[in-house]
Amino acid sequence: MVRVGLVAYVEEQLEQDIALGRLPMNGRLASERVMAHWYGVSRGTVREALRRLAARGLIVQRPGRQARAVALDESLTLENLGLALHAARSEEGRRLLEGFFSLKRQVLMELLTDCCANASASQVSQLESVCYALSDAAHWHPGERCAQLEFELLRLAAQAAARPGHLLLIQSLQRAFRGIGARLLPFMGGEALRQWAWCAMHALSERDAQTLQQQLPALLKTCDEGVLNQFAPVPQETVSPEVHHAQQCVCGASASAPDEAGPLEARPFVEERDLGTLAPAAEPTEAQLLPSVPERHHGEPDGDFVREACLPPGPQDPPPAMTGPEGCAPESGSLLTAREPPASCGLRPRPRACRCGPGAPCPARA
Repeated sequence: MVRVGLVAYVEEQLEQDIALGRLPMNGRLASERVMAHWYGVSRGTVREALRRLAARGLIVQRPGRQARAVALDESLTLENLGLALHAARSEEGRRLLEGFFSLKRQVLMELLTDCCANASASQVSQLESVCYALSDAAHWHPGERCAQLEFELLRLAAQAAARPGHLLLIQSLQRAFRGIGARLLPFMGGEALRQWAWCAMHALSERDAQTLQQQLPALLKTCDEGVLNQFAPVPQETVSPEVHHAQQCVCGASASAPDEAGPLEARPFVEERDLGTLAPAAEPTEAQLLPSVPERHHGEPDGDFVREACLPPGPQDPPPAMTGPEGCAPESGSLLTAREPPASCGLRPRPRACRCGPGAPCPARA
């Protein structure tokens, strides 16, 4: 006799291999003898596991040939929802779970609304009892008990509303939940589940379909999102340290740009006098605009007049005659090489420095 526990184990292992893409490219499985050796079971156990997988549409069996796995996008159905959840916290698995919870909410809302209008008093009383038990289990017995009461509420509502098609859909939903329930049960229950159970119970007792349609959808969605976020959190983009440092540099540069440009625009034509004082630049004087007179060293000929320095003679003027203090030619070796200014000039010559010794005759003092 084939043991059910071993069959379920082999079936789960083969299902994971199909979902995670561990099979060869052609999708063919190993022979029954090889798989029996891998899992340490008999060939009858492997054969029964293959039959179950074929009934679920995951593999194709042909007489005299090895079994071949069906492509995942073709074999993925509501009953096989667990195939997409083998990859831990994948985006595709989260998207399919959101679809599962959304479908379950839509079915529950449609059935309860119909029950408020058409169900008998006894049927409404049964629904109220299940809602009360569900709110109590959310506080005291979270997990498997909450899941059982949810699907019981769905079945009773489908029967009260006389919806046989919804009964088939509810069975498919329950089978899908059995494939993923082991991973979702630890997160079921809590205050969010208790709130929507109380809301449904009061709306059914008063047959208030309007309140049911306005308040219950938001409470159901909050409860489902809490389970979903705990099971498969939303993936967050990780920023590398290099990118983070570059972003900080760009932000710092953009923030300091106005500070650097402001002082430059506010202080044109400013001259720095010292480290702590800023003063406006002085305007150039007339003397700075005129050509500078070369500095004469001690011992060089002196005696040029201010007018001659400021207004040098033109090229047509005759060169001035060099005379001594009394109009005579200077002695050889004398330092007095400058001419006397004419009487009409009105300017006095610059004072000359005398290098004659004391008591010696000096033409400048004559």
